[in-house]
Amino acid sequence: MKLANRVVALSLFLLTAAFPAWAQRIDDGPLQVYWALIEPIKQGDSLRVADWTRFLKIEANEAYINNQGFGAKYLANLRRAVEVVYQPQQAALLRERLKDPVKNWLTYKVYQYKAHEPELKAYQARLKQPEYQEAMYQTAWAWLPKRLQQRDTAAIIYLLGIENDAIAGNHLMILTLWSAYNQDKLLNGTLIGHELHHNLRQPVAFQNVTEQDKGIIYALNSVLNEGSADMIDKPVALQHEAELPMEFQRSEFLLHQADSIVRVLDQRLAAMARSNGAEAQPEKYYRTLIRWTSGHCPGYYMTDIIVRNGLRRALLKQVQNPFAFIYLYNKAARKDQAKPPVFSEAAIQYVRQLEKKYWPTKAKA
Repeated sequence: MKLANRVVALSLFLLTAAFPAWAQRIDDGPLQVYWALIEPIKQGDSLRVADWTRFLKIEANEAYINNQGFGAKYLANLRRAVEVVYQPQQAALLRERLKDPVKNWLTYKVYQYKAHEPELKAYQARLKQPEYQEAMYQTAWAWLPKRLQQRDTAAIIYLLGIENDAIAGNHLMILTLWSAYNQDKLLNGTLIGHELHHNLRQPVAFQNVTEQDKGIIYALNSVLNEGSADMIDKPVALQHEAELPMEFQRSEFLLHQADSIVRVLDQRLAAMARSNGAEAQPEKYYRTLIRWTSGHCPGYYMTDIIVRNGLRRALLKQVQNPFAFIYLYNKAARKDQAKPPVFSEAAIQYVRQLEKKYWPTKAKA
């Protein structure tokens, strides 16, 4: 069967396989298509643009690509990297590129799937075992109060064979196999547990947020969302950072300028307090401030300070409340021996105004 027909047929089979609508599942359909896609390339075939486009159009692949903001040029370069990695006639070029993985980042990322294919396929099989699914829930529940320790029966977890990150939202989790494999080598179930936490935490969707408040609300929600979930996987990842591939050595990602970001958040909140909200900044400003980390920085930094100062129980109790998160951080920071920045009284008063304005909507939800 021609490559194009084989990929299309396998895609349709895997993505329309019958599952009960209520059943939580780990769906490795997109990953299986990837393994099928590369087999002819291993024999020297080219990866045709049409076949690559069909592969990228698989729903989970497309959702991940859109989330990451990958453009046409990036995806064309990724296709070329797949050829360089898998075609035997490109072996010399591959060796040359791997001498400088940072410069040839796409080639390096694709190569990990080739170099570790047997281990990755064994790991892929293990993910569907009941024991693994229990482990991923246990890791998520460890950082949730009992009232939120539920099973997300609507969850669909897709596994991809490209890239090295993970995203989650609205009962949907999309994980790259390479990222899950490396995190699970340290502690079983932690990457999926992290993403599952985002769903099980049931973040409150605040209603009727004014334009001037949208930016700061985004920032407060983001640091709580990622900071609380980071307690599942980041401490062990940082502890064993030297054992991980370079792309998963995240200390700089999590901690670089985290204290400075907290200081700027304090300044912005104090400025809004002085101006009755007039000195507001849009969401894009705060995305840039937190270094486009979705809240990991300074979320991990702030949550770690809360936990190491004995406030874990209080954190879990208030895990849905981004305003309470700021109060808990301040309480912990005042006690912390490292003397991290503390929010000013003016900033705290403005957070209290925001809480009074928006938190009661939870009761009506």
